[in-house]
Amino acid sequence: MTNHTRLNKLLRFLLMLIAMSICFDSLAKKPNTPPGTPKKKDCDNALVAVRIVDLEFGTFDGTTAGSITVTTSGSRNSTGPILVGGTVNAATFDVSNSLAGCDYYPVRTQIQGVPTDLTGPGSLMPSDVYTTDPTGIFTLSATPGIPTRVNVGATLTTGTSQTSGTYTTAAPFTMRFSHRNPK
Repeated sequence: MTNHTRLNKLLRFLLMLIAMSICFDSLAKKPNTPPGTPKKKDCDNALVAVRIVDLEFGTFDGTTAGSITVTTSGSRNSTGPILVGGTVNAATFDVSNSLAGCDYYPVRTQIQGVPTDLTGPGSLMPSDVYTTDPTGIFTLSATPGIPTRVNVGATLTTGTSQTSGTYTTAAPFTMRFSHRNPK
């Protein structure tokens, strides 16, 4: 093998190493965080969620089995039971950060403790199929303390000849709000 051939092989090898180094370095870099952005863990500690209104299905005539749905906008519909009135609400939470710059990290909504059973004078009624608005992941205001309103709706399943009375839940659903890493 001539010196010229060895030199060509060595140059090709070095060029390949440089190319691999550049490739691996670009894969290892994290996205550029804007200057002044707090650390995610600090934003997690500054995340504030306040329950404003509880979820309420209202009053209905339960002579027929079926379901009652309260939407995230607070409207109600039924397949079976006759809706009579009463107080109807989607659950409402105000979510904000108390630290500037946390709007860089989007917030994820998770509903936990589902299904939830409502108990009272008659047979239990499970509530499930919970929905939120905004759904999934959302971005908070850049101004600390300005909340994003999160509404929660659900569906309640009723039995045939559901006994009249007040039904409540001992273990209500839980909302979990957490910051995500930006994409």
